[in-house]
Amino acid sequence: MIVTYIFHSGYVIETERFSIVFDFYKDAKKSDGTYFVRDYLLKKPEDLYVFCSHSHPDHFNPEILSWKEKKNNITYIFANELLENKQTIGTGVHYLAKYAKFEDYNLWAQLFGSTDLGGSFLVNVNDKLIFHAGDLNNWHWKEEVSKEEALVFENNYLCELELLAENVNHLYLAMFPIDPRLGKEYMRGAEQFVSRIPTEYLLPMHFGEQYAKVNAFENIARQNNCNYLKVTHTGQSFEL
Repeated sequence: MIVTYIFHSGYVIETERFSIVFDFYKDAKKSDGTYFVRDYLLKKPEDLYVFCSHSHPDHFNPEILSWKEKKNNITYIFANELLENKQTIGTGVHYLAKYAKFEDYNLWAQLFGSTDLGGSFLVNVNDKLIFHAGDLNNWHWKEEVSKEEALVFENNYLCELELLAENVNHLYLAMFPIDPRLGKEYMRGAEQFVSRIPTEYLLPMHFGEQYAKVNAFENIARQNNCNYLKVTHTGQSFEL
């Protein structure tokens, strides 16, 4: 499979039979001036799956609903939160409540929890388990809130992480937030994640353009037998 970083929490996975877009926010411009999703992905003949974890504007761009006008074989799989908040209208959208599953001839997907809105996605791609965290993270904000509040935030995250771990004993690839806005311990949630669930490859999300800071996670990943994939620019692809 080929995995491409689009922007923020947006990733694309391409296989021989189908492609997946997660949490599209803003397209990645290629060196030739064209755009990765608009000018390349939407013109591919293979099936396309569009996942959206929640309604925050940095994870959900309404533009994605217009893609069905350009491509017939497209399937939308959204967390139920988007339906509850009336953020999306349109036929052909599959909404998942927590722990609900979607399955067809190409893949299956299950919605897990979040420590913010919506959920996170576990997807079986060619018998490999892929995880897109959405906004699931240890949002402790230790430098901005009281010690007690930070502890509550962390416990909420650890509970969701444990519920996922009870259903998953190994991940091939995880896309997970590593957000420097959290302060000194901005990598804490990702470290807890890879130490609890064996993960072969990890890609960062939710870091803006702070590439150097987010790539500092490489050493922590290595200590947990995880291959960290260093992101240096939008539109960057990894062949796994």
